[in-house]
Amino acid sequence: MSRTRLGWIALFFLMLGGLQPAYAALLFGVNEGTSSSLDSIFRQDKYADLTRQLSAASGQAVKLETSNILSVVIRNLERRRYDILLIRPSHISARAMRDHGYRLLVTAKGDARTHFIVKGDSPLKSLQDIHGRFLVMPDVKAYPANIASALLRDRRIQPGRLQNMNRQEAVGYAVKEGLADVGVVISYSQVARTWEKEGGRFLYTKDQLPFWSVIVSDKIDATLYNKLQQAFLDLDKTPRGRDMLKKAGVSGFVPGDQQAYLNMLDWIEGKAAEPK
Repeated sequence: MSRTRLGWIALFFLMLGGLQPAYAALLFGVNEGTSSSLDSIFRQDKYADLTRQLSAASGQAVKLETSNILSVVIRNLERRRYDILLIRPSHISARAMRDHGYRLLVTAKGDARTHFIVKGDSPLKSLQDIHGRFLVMPDVKAYPANIASALLRDRRIQPGRLQNMNRQEAVGYAVKEGLADVGVVISYSQVARTWEKEGGRFLYTKDQLPFWSVIVSDKIDATLYNKLQQAFLDLDKTPRGRDMLKKAGVSGFVPGDQQAYLNMLDWIEGKAAEPK
């Protein structure tokens, strides 16, 4: 083979290598915390249209990866593996923003609320009444569990027994069946949405908490950031986009306030007063 031909081949692979980063797929992660019981195949279908929308908006291939295992999501954030992540547990996204170079892209409209739930005929009347009682909460890494723990810490309330469960449906079941005195769930869980309708009662609610967020890696440049942000902000402007929002369970997205997430995280970690 001639040197000229070898040179052209080398140049071809050099150019191909230089083009690879521009065409590498963006990894779009989705985590629904402990409030979802959907299997992976249903989550993939649920966010497939949104993934295609992000690909069209960015001009790059976008690969969807969903996981409801919080430890896996946390590890991936520590490794800065996700390019884009839609995540429900706001303390986890806040930590990624503070510690791992992620930035807030958009936040879902509205706010989150953490409910302490009891049976309708429970004798408990206030948060202080939890002292000495059997309390059940979701996974220790879950958003409502972290909020509840911070509230109990600040008010010096010590449950008589505390048990963490892997899903919020299990928390609701334990309280409904009288296996526990009090439970903790997040407002967007199925348990919270139906609790009062089915005769239960909210003992205490912590509201105005940061809602679901979409965060992006610091590998995303300003131009791509703006394209992705606009794609989320425009979803409620078309029937197709509104259908994607309905599937996700939100009414729309706004730019959001990153500092609100960081303030909430500082409170959870005992570094600041409770945000009001």
